[in-house]
Amino acid sequence: MRGEIGSILSGTMSQEMRLEILSNNMANANTVGFKEDRVFRIPETPASVWNNLSADQTKDVPINNISSLPVGTFTNFEQGQLKETGNVLDMALEGEGFFSVQTSQGMQYTRKGSFALNSNGTLVTQEGYPVLGKGGSQIQISGKQVVVGPNGAVIVDDVEVGALNIVEFANKSGLLKIGDSLYSQQDPNDPGVPAKKTMVQQRFIEGSNVDPVKMMTEMINVVRGYESYQKALQSMNEVDTKTNEVGKLS
Repeated sequence: MRGEIGSILSGTMSQEMRLEILSNNMANANTVGFKEDRVFRIPETPASVWNNLSADQTKDVPINNISSLPVGTFTNFEQGQLKETGNVLDMALEGEGFFSVQTSQGMQYTRKGSFALNSNGTLVTQEGYPVLGKGGSQIQISGKQVVVGPNGAVIVDDVEVGALNIVEFANKSGLLKIGDSLYSQQDPNDPGVPAKKTMVQQRFIEGSNVDPVKMMTEMINVVRGYESYQKALQSMNEVDTKTNEVGKLS
């Protein structure tokens, strides 16, 4: 009986976690450069194994609703749809690369290319973090005509003033979300390399890769699954109560 109750509680916790992740995905369906998170469970598989799985390997892993925890999450880094904005400081990435950003916590990375200029003419994120060029330098823009090439070269009034530092990672599972669409690389063995297969599209942004219809369908299924676990737990509690009452009478 206790083992069955433990399994039901485990399933309930899993559904709660899935609902939390799906709700966050839905809330960021319109966030520039956002990458959806997914929940998966592999019974009797150590967490260290999950960390070595890529999004391609895990995105189709079925979640066994009757298995016990552990539960893991991963970020799906699939490309989002590019949307034209006409803004010269909007930049989208086609490929697996990331923009490099300087924050108070050090170097961070993002796919959110809706940039701006601060009062000093420095290219920054919407949150005010400097967007870094190759060599770690900040990019200063002072001029009328700004052109960003596919390779990240920034040209102002026909003069190249820098080049965006775009990097790719062999182990994207080492990237940790830290908020504001920023990632911190947690794998010391994968500091990133200059992107060779990523192109910049100026006047575009990359939309979220969240499919709202799919998310809503999954959320409905999760709620139904959660309710089923709750009913099963209630039934087992009733059986346990009746058994105790019979034991007292005897």
